[in-house]
Amino acid sequence: MFKNTEVLSLVLLLLCSGGVKSGNSNPAKQIIKKNSGIIITQERADELLSLQSSKDPWEEKPDGSSLAWRESSVLRALVDLYEGTNDPKYLKEVAYRGDRLLSHRDDRRGVVDGSGKSRPAWSMGLKYVVAEGQLTDASGKPVLKIFSTPSAYNDQTKVEVVLSRKGKPDRFTIKTSNDHYKRDETFSDLSLDPADERYVEKIVNDPMSPYSARPGKYEELSNLIRVKAVGSALPVKQEITLQSIPLAYMGYIGIIYDPLLRLAEIVKADPKLKDLVPAADRFIKAAEESYSDASERLWRNGPNKDEGYYLTCEKGESFPADNVGAPFNFQAKHVCAQLALYRLTGKKDYLERSEKMCNLLKNRLNYDAGSDLYIWNYWFEPMTTKGWTPEDNLSANVKYFKPAASVEDISHGTLDISMIVEANRAGIVFSDNDVRRFANTLLINVLTPDRKGVRRAVDGKMEYPGYFNALHGWLELSGANPEVYKAIRQAYVSKGEENLSFCARLLKWGKKLNIK
Repeated sequence: MFKNTEVLSLVLLLLCSGGVKSGNSNPAKQIIKKNSGIIITQERADELLSLQSSKDPWEEKPDGSSLAWRESSVLRALVDLYEGTNDPKYLKEVAYRGDRLLSHRDDRRGVVDGSGKSRPAWSMGLKYVVAEGQLTDASGKPVLKIFSTPSAYNDQTKVEVVLSRKGKPDRFTIKTSNDHYKRDETFSDLSLDPADERYVEKIVNDPMSPYSARPGKYEELSNLIRVKAVGSALPVKQEITLQSIPLAYMGYIGIIYDPLLRLAEIVKADPKLKDLVPAADRFIKAAEESYSDASERLWRNGPNKDEGYYLTCEKGESFPADNVGAPFNFQAKHVCAQLALYRLTGKKDYLERSEKMCNLLKNRLNYDAGSDLYIWNYWFEPMTTKGWTPEDNLSANVKYFKPAASVEDISHGTLDISMIVEANRAGIVFSDNDVRRFANTLLINVLTPDRKGVRRAVDGKMEYPGYFNALHGWLELSGANPEVYKAIRQAYVSKGEENLSFCARLLKWGKKLNIK
């Protein structure tokens, strides 16, 4: 499925959006068509809000992704609605939903992830983590431990043992399959003897396995699994489906806490909202707990002076690309949350880390002087420069990664833009001139000239209707150039489809710019 970084970008895009294409499956992004035209009012926003599910998304899908994308998008819309109307009912709803959300954190539920630790974060444990299983002998003892190798959908990988024909009692066959990748593999006449030419680890394991799985039928070197022999008895006939290894995913914490900390800042600045101060204090405390754990384990300074980043997870944990820096968009929401924590607590660590993450992006921007705009990549080195090989021993899960520089898509780009605007607001790293250049990226590269569609990536290549609703995130550049607001509003009206997040943010920026 595409180049290595494009595959991983797609996986993290889904992690970062809950599925970007607009559709009715995601209550936070439900679309309502109207023949009579688009309405951008508080009353219409309330109607759209009433169509969102009031049920706890965790009850439907107990996974961190439910909160990071479905619930957090509703929370962001609610805070936007407050900023657009000054009606405290929206903040009261954020407080209610925020407390409900916090009750699902691993440490508050008393559950552990694959590391055996109970952390102040929310575990994901479905299709975006490594999956494992084991094959057993006649006594039930493990013979082979199995781990997945692709970037996602590993919970769909099936492994079957077929005993070899008579005359070869010490041989067995392993069949693997994954319906998502449309891939079937058969490894015949395998042995558990390391000296045998058909030794199972030698035949199945591919140290150069790509971070994806090609469709088709194969008989050597798996793109689905890696095996480790742990016994000497022959495995019995059996079939298993690999089970996901849960991970308290720290990449989500900035995304989840961002709207809760926005509430905290609003409440702390307005005495009329004093009834919400206890909720604000709870959210601040919770975010500090999560960042204390994340920063102790996952923060790294570098690669260059005055730069820094968070890892996806510790080496050996179950994010497929373990022990590497998370892409820019995940760093971005950490910046938003930690700059809020700096303003709320005065603790300089939050500011210093934020400056370093911002430098990480700014130092890698490509400036288009002809159009006075910025273009940038989804990731940074080593993903974009040299990748890694098994000899580098970088990742426990991904032994080989072919480097490729993938231009940032406009959906992930909304997260980057939120960091850039917040940094500019804080007076760090990104100047007013920088923000105007990002506004030019939107006006020239992201929007189509007729203001009715969008391109896929920030370099302006290839129209991509599926990313249209990402436009509401680019509204944050309206303060630098009001034409951003006008152009995006025009696009929304022309599209003729209503969306809560879009409507809420248009109300917010219409008020800020005093545009009716």
